Amino acid sequence: MKSIITVLLVCFIAIPVLSQEPAAENKAISNGRIITTDSKMINGQYLVIGKDSVEFYEKGNPALFAIPLSQVDQIQEFKGNWGNTGMWIGCLVGCGIGVAVALGTEETTTTGYFQETTIQTWPIYLIGLGGTLVGYLIGRSAEDYDTVYSRSTSFLKNLDIYMDKEFNSVHLAYKIKF
Repeated sequence: MKSIITVLLVCFIAIPVLSQEPAAENKAISNGRIITTDSKMINGQYLVIGKDSVEFYEKGNPALFAIPLSQVDQIQEFKGNWGNTGMWIGCLVGCGIGVAVALGTEETTTTGYFQETTIQTWPIYLIGLGGTLVGYLIGRSAEDYDTVYSRSTSFLKNLDIYMDKEFNSVHLAYKIKF
């Protein structure tokens, strides 16, 4: 029973630790933002995460700044915006509304033995184009960021789990620097 509890405890600890990304130390980011512990957001360029600080250029300022990692809550890397996704969603929704409007303009004419049904197609094109433009503008305003460093998981970079094949055991080690 004791060995089962030990295995479950090790698995409980190992799964979150092994699922973490490698440490962000010495990582360079061309465009991103820094969220400090006092909830201040800094938009920076050319960020370099060091062992105990992050160096960056603030947008519009040629001076190099450095902040200790103890004062940083999160560092996020800019990945782009959702403009193209918004454009496609807006196009589909706009064309769908355009088809509904176009079906409302249905006209039936009878010539002899034949009936001809026509619809106006301009609402499909016009409302589809408008939906595309609106979707692109809305999607472009939504920026996408990936978290590169987070203070809440930074303690895990000193945690090490490894298998010892000689003794058929699992080792858990944590490094503390003074």
